[in-house]
Amino acid sequence: MTEGKIQAAAIEMVIAYITVPDLECARKIAHSAVRVRLAACANIVPAMISVYEWNGEIEEGSETILLLKTRKDIFAQLQAHVLAIHPYDTPCILEMPLGRINDGYASWLRSQVG
Repeated sequence: MTEGKIQAAAIEMVIAYITVPDLECARKIAHSAVRVRLAACANIVPAMISVYEWNGEIEEGSETILLLKTRKDIFAQLQAHVLAIHPYDTPCILEMPLGRINDGYASWLRSQVG
């Protein structure tokens, strides 16, 4: 495999990093995004502690991380889909570019999304 093939796959695919209140919400969004082929797959990290400022106060709370793998060109569609079903008023939905990715996995990812 050439370096160019690795880079081309990496540029095309991104990860959506999303924080949600709990495992149930993460599963709901993950199943929905995969079902409509806006994400190839999801990884759910069940527990983390978030510290942030909200309305002038420092808050701390437990959240769940949802990672959705998708194509860069449909990230905006995925983001709109998540916003429509996410329970937060101001959810964290970040597009994270991928670095290198093995060719077989990249092919599978591309085949799974819209």
